[in-house]
Amino acid sequence: MVELLYLDDAYLVEFEAEVVDAHAPLLYLDRTAFYPGGGGQPSDTGIIKYGDSELKVVGMEREDFGHVIEGELPRKGSRVKGIIDWERRYKIMRTHTAVHVISGVAYMNFGVKITGNQLYPGRARVDLSFESLSRELVEDIIESSNEIIKKDYKVNVLYLTKEEFINRPDLMRVNPKLYEKYDQIRVVEIVGFDAQADGGTHVKSLREIGKISLEKYESKGRKNKRIYVVVENA
Repeated sequence: MVELLYLDDAYLVEFEAEVVDAHAPLLYLDRTAFYPGGGGQPSDTGIIKYGDSELKVVGMEREDFGHVIEGELPRKGSRVKGIIDWERRYKIMRTHTAVHVISGVAYMNFGVKITGNQLYPGRARVDLSFESLSRELVEDIIESSNEIIKKDYKVNVLYLTKEEFINRPDLMRVNPKLYEKYDQIRVVEIVGFDAQADGGTHVKSLREIGKISLEKYESKGRKNKRIYVVVENA
């Protein structure tokens, strides 16, 4: 099993690990801080240092946590150092937490759920289960989200058993079948505001997000409306 360091410390930039397998272009480590992608969040990039060599990590294999490497791979048993592209990761973290704020506002104020999202460094698209959506309503969601950000609520990670999770219907924002295979469910909690099951990386407090701006919105179906946002420095 791979030790996934990002789950409990999204701010960990460098780490040491041992190579457990290697077959080009994939490098497997016993522990990693690289996010493998999933839930709309892209995989991390960065470098792996091995002796005098510096290998580019251009992506991750989501299913088996293989690091996609450019360059000659170190042998099994080698000790290496991984370094995350922090500027890119941090923009994605800010964006991911911003999406949680938006979906929290939409859920609590209008009773709609998030039906999908795609994150990029500093921007995102968010799909919500609105039957109809006006410019005024979208702007209200964004304005309310920015007001929540100003409150600077803390962001915590906690783990619930499957039974505890099932008894919290407010956390069930997506298809519950996605969680059936897990004995513990990771929850990202914006303390005093909202909590959602999530496996990605987030900032520690809302003010780190900056400011959310609306780019555009469109209909993607009868009960699916898409919002495009940009996350800027405050």
